[in-house]
Amino acid sequence: MTNEPGRGIGRLVDRYWQFLLAREPMLRVRQGLPVETLPRASLAEAEERARFAEGVLGEVRALDGSELPGADADAAAFLAGLAEQELRAHRHYWLTPVATPYRLLPLSLYTDAVLRQFRFTERADAERYLGLVRELAGVVGSICDKVMGQAVRGFRVPAPALAGVRAAVAGLRESVPRRVEVAEDRLGAPGLGGNGQLLDGVRRLVEDELVPAFDRLLAVLDDPACLLAAPQNVGWARYEGGEEAYRDFVRTQTGGDTAPERLHELGREQCRELAERMREVRATLGFHGSEAEFHERLRTEPRLYARTPEEVEARYRGHLDRLVPVLPRWFAVLPRAPYGLARLDPALEPGMTFGYYEAPTAADPVGRYRYNGSDLGRRSLLGSASLIYHELAPGHHFHLARQAEDHTLHQLRREVTEFGAFNEGWAEYAAGLGWEAGLYEDPWDAYGRLAQERFTAQRLVVDTGLNLGTMDLEQARDFMRANSTESDGQIASDLLRYSTDLPGQALSYRAGFLELVRLRGDAEERLGIGFDVRAFHEAVLGGGALPFDGLRRRVARELGAS
Repeated sequence: MTNEPGRGIGRLVDRYWQFLLAREPMLRVRQGLPVETLPRASLAEAEERARFAEGVLGEVRALDGSELPGADADAAAFLAGLAEQELRAHRHYWLTPVATPYRLLPLSLYTDAVLRQFRFTERADAERYLGLVRELAGVVGSICDKVMGQAVRGFRVPAPALAGVRAAVAGLRESVPRRVEVAEDRLGAPGLGGNGQLLDGVRRLVEDELVPAFDRLLAVLDDPACLLAAPQNVGWARYEGGEEAYRDFVRTQTGGDTAPERLHELGREQCRELAERMREVRATLGFHGSEAEFHERLRTEPRLYARTPEEVEARYRGHLDRLVPVLPRWFAVLPRAPYGLARLDPALEPGMTFGYYEAPTAADPVGRYRYNGSDLGRRSLLGSASLIYHELAPGHHFHLARQAEDHTLHQLRREVTEFGAFNEGWAEYAAGLGWEAGLYEDPWDAYGRLAQERFTAQRLVVDTGLNLGTMDLEQARDFMRANSTESDGQIASDLLRYSTDLPGQALSYRAGFLELVRLRGDAEERLGIGFDVRAFHEAVLGGGALPFDGLRRRVARELGAS
């Protein structure tokens, strides 16, 4: 009897995995499987996913109360959390943007990871490649269709974000067609090009379908009627049903039920505490003026700016070199996959404040931080240590590479990373380990880490304030200026990210960090001298990403009671 629920969970995990594997190209790329189709931004696809998720959730809940073994209990929590997120996404389909800079990132990922990594080994590959170029044009077309459908329903890109949206689309329109064209030296065997038919076919698809799809999207964004109708204010509360949608976005992104209003107040409390610690570090640097005066000095401090992208990369690499000797004190298991650095696609840099972590794949088994190498004269490296410990080691790479390498987990658990508060919370917690590990002994690095912590704390204030309608852009800008060391350009980019692009996502960093700190504190209090930090980290990372209710049960189970 006790084994049957576990077998039921196993079948559900298998079903969810096969469902996603058939639809998500990046999962297929990481498995080394051929990609045949690319997901579109259509309501029909969202409805299909929601129907499947609803069925799985019903079956998981039917097992409620069953005595599941530890790994199966984790899997049940994972499935329930994943399905609930899918249902919330469908519920707010028309209130979820699609043509904003971060939402357009999949176009670049599909181009680089699917099309540019495509290997021609047999004649049939030529037709498959042509099909993928056509699919990519269809994805761009579906984005345009959704933008038009949203406009009819009163959801439009706000006027303050239009320039950045248009720049992102125009940049992709310029770079993507070039990147999908096939050079003859990519054809791995004689005749695969079909006497130029493949090369000509790609060029025709680019000219007849891909570029026109981008042009159609740009035409919608540039339509004078749409420009006139673009709202001047930002935030979700001003849309019909927007506040309800935002509260659901917050649930998804923080992994909990803390109300946005409470997160807002918590962010203000954290900012005050961190400001005092920053004042103390300024004093150690011999500076006793105001914070504003010190930050003015930071804008002209030569050591905080790089002249070239190569210098940016060298700075990150130096921080990683200092980390390596101390890792065994904190971790019993390290990821096998190596990690490194690479620059972002320059077409994406204007619309992205920082960069992103790129997980290892079958074709490219190195985890990388794709850093922003643009506008270096205004891009401070004050927080470079904190940032790289968050993005690579012991942050995202230690979580995501280890999860992918752990074959005691089902493939679904190894590959799907949909719990943002766990993902970003772990990365922030991991960067915070630098205090204990002595990696912030340089007061500049210490100040940068505190600035990064306050930066994520102020997000609790401005994201909620903008989207609940209690702050406008000017008020949010003033608060962010007072509680960050970012340039005005970066502040402007981030505020639009919160209020027009990824509502609630920025909350996951500090909210997730605080949850992990709370989990560790509870374990230390419960276990006393028996607490082992390496065992705690193994309890957190060893089960892969989980919603926090499942993680709390896992940590208690793995560490036991005193």
